[in-house]
Amino acid sequence: MRHEFDTPDAPKLRVGLAAGRVEIETADTARTVVDVEAIRGDLENLRVEQRGDTIAVEHRKKLAIVRGDEFEVRIVAPHGADADLDVASANVRVSGRIGGAEVNSASGDVELDRVERDLRVRSASGGVRATAVGGKADVNTASGDIELGTVAGDVVARSASGDVRVGEPAAGVSVNTASGDQTISAVATGKVDLKSASGDVHVGVRRGSRVYVDARSMSGSTTSELELGGTEPEGDGPLVELKATTMSGDIAIVRAG
Repeated sequence: MRHEFDTPDAPKLRVGLAAGRVEIETADTARTVVDVEAIRGDLENLRVEQRGDTIAVEHRKKLAIVRGDEFEVRIVAPHGADADLDVASANVRVSGRIGGAEVNSASGDVELDRVERDLRVRSASGGVRATAVGGKADVNTASGDIELGTVAGDVVARSASGDVRVGEPAAGVSVNTASGDQTISAVATGKVDLKSASGDVHVGVRRGSRVYVDARSMSGSTTSELELGGTEPEGDGPLVELKATTMSGDIAIVRAG
């Protein structure tokens, strides 16, 4: 079933779903089109409506969730639309240029292309991937992997057994894992605080950046292409303050290109 709404200004997309799939695509348009399909259950249990600047797709009654309804939701909205998604076992795919994004998910995977402002994700066993984030990235998973490309704001990432990979952070980075590995491909400035119990840590530091390094592993190995020291280095380049701590994981610090 298709629903169409006039949205000359980028709307807020609110989706509340127990199970199924959510696909959002942004485009150069002044309308928002919502297509819904029942994988299991009755479409009458799903409400699709416009509330001011919000387009909402939600279960009508909690009983529908208990019965195990499952839906596929496909949305095409203007570039810059915000996404507020609360899903249980539904997978989420967002393509195009979303404004800000907040996602709460239990077991579904979350994939996003470009988030122009802040990104916040809370997931249990689902993986999280974002190609580019224009603001802050705050991601928390239990067993899912986290993969972030370029991030303009601070990065805060936490995972128990999942791996965390950050491509090019432009500000501070804080990562905490239990057994998951951590990879920061190329950092040029800011405070980088990495903690892991048994996971390995790999950090690439951009050439031209000054580096203060405090790296410690109780039973794992620590290798570095950069000097490890307790004083701030001299020079005119941007400063990276790197602190890496593990229990049994290895730590490797290299020069990025």
